[in-house]
Amino acid sequence: MAKKVAVVGAGMAGLACARVLHEAGHDVQVFEKSRGPGGRMSTRWLDMTSSPPVGFDHGAQYFQANHPEFQKILMAAAAAGAVAQWDGEVVDLGYARHTPHAQGAKRWVGTPGMSSLGRYLAEGLTVRTQLRVAGIASNSEGYQLTLHATDGTVKVESGYDAVLSAIPAEQSKELWQGVCPELVDRAASVQSTVTWSVMVELAEPLKVPYDGAFVVDSPLGWLARDCSKPGRAAGERWVLQATAPWSASHKDAAASEVLDQLLDVFQSAVGVHLPEHKATAHRWLYSLPLNPTGEVCYLDEQRMLGACGDWMSEARVEDAFLSGHALGGRLLLAWNEALV
Repeated sequence: MAKKVAVVGAGMAGLACARVLHEAGHDVQVFEKSRGPGGRMSTRWLDMTSSPPVGFDHGAQYFQANHPEFQKILMAAAAAGAVAQWDGEVVDLGYARHTPHAQGAKRWVGTPGMSSLGRYLAEGLTVRTQLRVAGIASNSEGYQLTLHATDGTVKVESGYDAVLSAIPAEQSKELWQGVCPELVDRAASVQSTVTWSVMVELAEPLKVPYDGAFVVDSPLGWLARDCSKPGRAAGERWVLQATAPWSASHKDAAASEVLDQLLDVFQSAVGVHLPEHKATAHRWLYSLPLNPTGEVCYLDEQRMLGACGDWMSEARVEDAFLSGHALGGRLLLAWNEALV
């Protein structure tokens, strides 16, 4: 008999979890407060009318695949044109001098933007966007969700047999208050970093011999020639990401202040004067977990409540996927064992 499941969050973990349950024949509803799936695997689109569309990968920059389960989904996504390998030159950069970084490493990206992998994983799923799950309660019909829409409306839906979350630790702690103390305690023990990302559109190519760089001894931790990734539109676009310590110390700074400082750092790091450009900044309030719990996922098999995500396992894209995949599998196992 098909069960009705609510998955809160349509990032990598939530989508992976939902796919396992959906493919097993269950009625899965994925709730996402943003406009689309993908979470931090996102793209800031500037022009969707061009082919390919113009945008910035302002969240996760690339991902790698070591586990067979993740490799399998990537091969299918690649065949569908949703991901491809990025062969850009990546270096360690310091004081305008650079050395190769992890030569031979295979780096994957979504095509034509990082959000493409999330859209691929969401195919066939019921993903309800611009809806925030503000409360969970139980009644005679199962679990009841209070949903806040971005237009200000509030609705209540009942009849869920299981509720699973795939959102950052800080949001998980708030969601599970008064519902699942075990998850509140786990989430409360984890701290997420803040990350400022800067998107720069240049009038002409930046004359440096690399496409991505890990920056040392700098407020910037990473910079990338975003347009060098496969399937991207023409033009010169760079993404700069500040380090966790710098971002934390500028957590409440104005975006204009962040832009001024990081663009100056960018010029110093690459040792090249920036040509005419346009830039904007985005703050990821819950970027990466500093201290994951070390569990792959969590499931209360008596109450059918659970959580997954990088705050439980590790911070890589692959880890988030495997966390969600594992939680979906554990829920199926728990239901199957209950039938024996």
